[in-house]
Amino acid sequence: MIGFKGGLEGNISLKFDLAIGTLLIPSLWDGGQGNPLSYEFSSGFVSSDGFGIAWGYTSLEPVKGISVYAGVLTTNLGYEVANTYVNPNITLGVVWYAQPVIYEGIRANLYLNELVGIPFSFYIEYNQEFNGDNFAAGTSINILNTDVAINYFDYTNRNDGLDKNLIDIVFNLSVPFAQIGVNFDYHWWDDKTKKNFKNENKDYDDSAWGLALYVVPELSLAKGKLTFPIRFEYFDEGKSGIYSGAVGTDNNGWSFTITPTYKPAENTFIRFEYAYLSTDKKVINNTDDNKTTVAIEFVFTF
Repeated sequence: MIGFKGGLEGNISLKFDLAIGTLLIPSLWDGGQGNPLSYEFSSGFVSSDGFGIAWGYTSLEPVKGISVYAGVLTTNLGYEVANTYVNPNITLGVVWYAQPVIYEGIRANLYLNELVGIPFSFYIEYNQEFNGDNFAAGTSINILNTDVAINYFDYTNRNDGLDKNLIDIVFNLSVPFAQIGVNFDYHWWDDKTKKNFKNENKDYDDSAWGLALYVVPELSLAKGKLTFPIRFEYFDEGKSGIYSGAVGTDNNGWSFTITPTYKPAENTFIRFEYAYLSTDKKVINNTDDNKTTVAIEFVFTF
């Protein structure tokens, strides 16, 4: 992955952020065995397109505290992101798997902290993930070392005919020697999707929810830093198939991940990971109800 950033600073700021390369998106569902991905304009999503654009957008800030982003955007939702080297864990969790990722769109941001000194921000956006007309809005606030973000996302998935809504809540708390994060999501199918399920005679539920807890203890060493990121998740999708894709199968599950990480310098780290996913029904590749993933990753950024 190669990133390019630049722009013009002044009373009016104009910048760009471009990442070219390929992403390996190693989720708990596939154990990191998926194909390398990049953004595919025809599908409106990251897909098995090999080397290409991962994201790329321009930002315009006409006045301090107000900005507009346009291009191939990364989502504001969730605790984890697709470029996994900035996440505390190597693999991407079950909760992340049902969230938006990267898409073409335009986003307007309002930062009251920069305008009037209030630690509050708000955004609205239009995007075309899965080639649909999607709308999102969200707000965040920082109080006493705690960040709280609330987002709403309205999908129109023209690729698969699966329209849904999503409410996403993220807490991020800094305490001595640790970072703590919580991500709660609630999804529900649109009426159009439910009508399609009925026409296909599918037995389904219309909603699902998931909760992810992140605890990242930190230990400073004479040379570098040692962390032990832990992720625990629980999800209940009923017969909706929102997390597993198994519509009609009454399912729930949980996961546990631990990722000891040694960081000798700010731009370098090596980490090992053990992850376990357990589901109530055999929805993992339609054959299994549990999956263990072991991984190692070395990262150097420059």
